Amino acid sequence: MLREENHLRHYLILILGILTFVFLIYYFKYYNNVQIILAGGLSAFYCLWGIIHHAVEGRLSRLVFLEYILVGLLVFLLLFTALSI
Repeated sequence: MLREENHLRHYLILILGILTFVFLIYYFKYYNNVQIILAGGLSAFYCLWGIIHHAVEGRLSRLVFLEYILVGLLVFLLLFTALSI
């Protein structure tokens, strides 16, 4: 039961963090430079959350680390492209 509560806390932190960044990106909708910086922050947050989550769970490996870095980079590039248009 304790492990399930930890998972719930971890994913609650992830969801709240993502929602906060989405709200801030919407709030600064007329400032493209700020939105791009926030998109970088969102990607960094996601990468750090994933790496820390797997480290706490004891399942962090090089492949998991690389996966979070690459997915975070992909998300940033997609957001950068969408915000630059």
